Amino acid sequence: MQNYGCVFRYTILLLFITSGVFSSFSTAWELDESPAKAEDWGWRPFEDTPSEINPPPFTWHSNKQAQRYTLEVATDPDFQTMAYRAEALPFAAHCPDIPFTAGKYFWRYQGINTDEESSAWSQTRSFTVPEEAVLFPKPTIEQLLQRIPTEHPRLFLDQSEVQRVRELCETTLAEAWQALVSKAEQLIQSPPDTSEPPLYPEGTEPRGEQWRKIWWGNRVHGINAADAAATLAFVYQISGERRFGEAARDLLLEICTWDPKGSTNYRYNDEAAMPLLYMPSRAFSWAYDVFTKEEREQVIAVMAVRGQDCYDSLRQRDHLWRPYNSHHNRAWHKLGELATVFYDVIPDAPLWLDYAMTIFYTCYPVWGDEDGGWHEGQAYWHSYMSLFMYWALAMEVPFGIRSFDKPFFEHVGDFGLYSCPPGTKSGAFADQARNSNSKRIASLMGYFAGLSKNPYWQWYAEEHGNVDPVGYFNLLMLTHKEKVPAQAPEDLPSSRVFRGTGLAVLNTTILNGEDNIQIHFKSSPFGSQSHGHNANNSFLLNLHGECALIQSGKRDIHGSPFHREWMWQSKSNNAILVNGKGQHSHTASAKGAITHFYTGDALDVVAGEAIDNYEDLHRWGRRILFFKPNVILIHDVLEAEEPATFQWLLHAESPFILGENNLQLETKGGQVEVDFLRPEKLTLSQSDVFDTPPHEWAKLNLKEWHFTAATEKPQDAMEFITLFRIDEADADASITEEDSKTRIELRFAADRATVVLERRGFQIQYRSIDKQWNDDHPSLDAS
Repeated sequence: MQNYGCVFRYTILLLFITSGVFSSFSTAWELDESPAKAEDWGWRPFEDTPSEINPPPFTWHSNKQAQRYTLEVATDPDFQTMAYRAEALPFAAHCPDIPFTAGKYFWRYQGINTDEESSAWSQTRSFTVPEEAVLFPKPTIEQLLQRIPTEHPRLFLDQSEVQRVRELCETTLAEAWQALVSKAEQLIQSPPDTSEPPLYPEGTEPRGEQWRKIWWGNRVHGINAADAAATLAFVYQISGERRFGEAARDLLLEICTWDPKGSTNYRYNDEAAMPLLYMPSRAFSWAYDVFTKEEREQVIAVMAVRGQDCYDSLRQRDHLWRPYNSHHNRAWHKLGELATVFYDVIPDAPLWLDYAMTIFYTCYPVWGDEDGGWHEGQAYWHSYMSLFMYWALAMEVPFGIRSFDKPFFEHVGDFGLYSCPPGTKSGAFADQARNSNSKRIASLMGYFAGLSKNPYWQWYAEEHGNVDPVGYFNLLMLTHKEKVPAQAPEDLPSSRVFRGTGLAVLNTTILNGEDNIQIHFKSSPFGSQSHGHNANNSFLLNLHGECALIQSGKRDIHGSPFHREWMWQSKSNNAILVNGKGQHSHTASAKGAITHFYTGDALDVVAGEAIDNYEDLHRWGRRILFFKPNVILIHDVLEAEEPATFQWLLHAESPFILGENNLQLETKGGQVEVDFLRPEKLTLSQSDVFDTPPHEWAKLNLKEWHFTAATEKPQDAMEFITLFRIDEADADASITEEDSKTRIELRFAADRATVVLERRGFQIQYRSIDKQWNDDHPSLDAS
């Protein structure tokens, strides 16, 4: 007989489950754990890399359903022994406020939606904290708010700090103080224009001449007015002279009549909006007691709108998960300044402050790593680091946080020291770098030195004399940084690799750019995104502080046809084209990697791989051997999907003199001779034409020459072997083939070197150096 009772009970159970009576049987909603893309920050901490910071910062993929998150960290994969738990986290990133003991850990997270329903737990991930990890816990938002004074000033200064600065301005900083007072007097006599900046007229061509004048002009207009208010307010705060405070108040109230949803709105023109986040905040806090209650409310109302617009933009672009938006990488700490000043009068300001601090502790800096490199190049490194220095001071007073305890800042000045030794007249890769020079970055190097106590960076700054600007920022820095004895970097290696940003800089000396022969090589895991858009495996050559082989072009305006179609393309770099085409343009997915680096007194070696960077190429390995001081050997190994032609490129500011498989180049800094040892028959040509020229109104007056060494017969594999002699170097090369190997005997004036090149490795015998590098087992050290 059938057991109908069992069937009945089972049916009733199903009815209870489907009706939700047994809620414990309901299925939790799922998190989005799809693989991170090239432009994503990704899940952190990494499982296969010990954390450099303790506690490690956590980042995970945000979920639209989640209103908040729970994070758990345990010492076992079953989460029976909990090491850390945080609930009600508002962001998909978190840095704990306590360090962990050294060891291996496991972590997971969970989302909670608006209906208070929890998601399933994420997959379990692991990480390791080594004993030597740098202690850098993030204070909780409650702790941060407790550290902000209830009275003003609150930013860079509190009342005790004001007294200390006053005493310094009467003694050791009297000269800098008097210069600032004189500047404030001039602002009272000739105040800046405070009329509201204009909107774009209807029909304005995006990124055209009129658009650019308004776009950048409104930024300059806002800075002139807002920074004047901040300058006057600072002088008032230190001097106590009310006329400076009243002048600051009047300027700020005029600025606050501008429509925050108008021409200076964050989404309408973020360049004009960003200065209006933090400069008015400084002026308000420093001149607070000069304002009436009604005037304060007027300022607060405007700043609440500006802060919300910035915060919304950062959140909508999901900055914690996808933090590679260039402008957002300076907007967040400007929002942090605003939130610090208005934390008690704008209801959402504490959330903005927590967000800014979470960015700093979890995904900043995005363009650099613990070696101190910077993907966006020297010009943007200088600009963004200069702006960040304000936040570095703001975190010290009032929060008591030392940004220079972070590993990146331990080496931040090395990027300037190696890429632009004193006397170097140009920067390196990336946007606007050719407009940079060592004198321009010297003041910033001095700030770095004072905050980190680095004697080499102090030496760098002093090599340029006093180049500090007149202003409240410089005076504030002088009150914070310690006097560091300068030390010339004679005991440092002359060359350096910045692993995380895929940059190597080979120098004969870092003591004097005018005595230096310098090679920049790039093969970046960041790809060619943002302002660091150069092709992987490309290189630059500077002679005696001057550009010789260059990245071609100077930006007329960001995103213009010339910028997109010339400067973002491989054809503008000292790189290689395949069938006339370059690497995938302006993307995070076109990744490179520096696979080998060696530096010594007589020889530097760097090699990089650009894999899957081209449509028709699956491998390009470039090895550069720098026999110091003036001979360079470059070996390129290319493997195509199918037979292809290859075009080997150089760019310069003067014409090339072409010969039979060789060329000469006369530059401001010296002479370059190039011999193409392999292939033996190349078609050499040059042009001084940009196929997409810059806007005429930009008046760049660019005159450059673009050289091509082209193969004739399509092949699926190709090797270029190229010898550079600088300043008429006494060097000769003989070349022989041995099975799959190419042996090159190099003869110098009083020396010899043997180089054996293979597709998967290379060997060097030179002086006391006898080394074999295998591409299958690359190394970043000297072994």
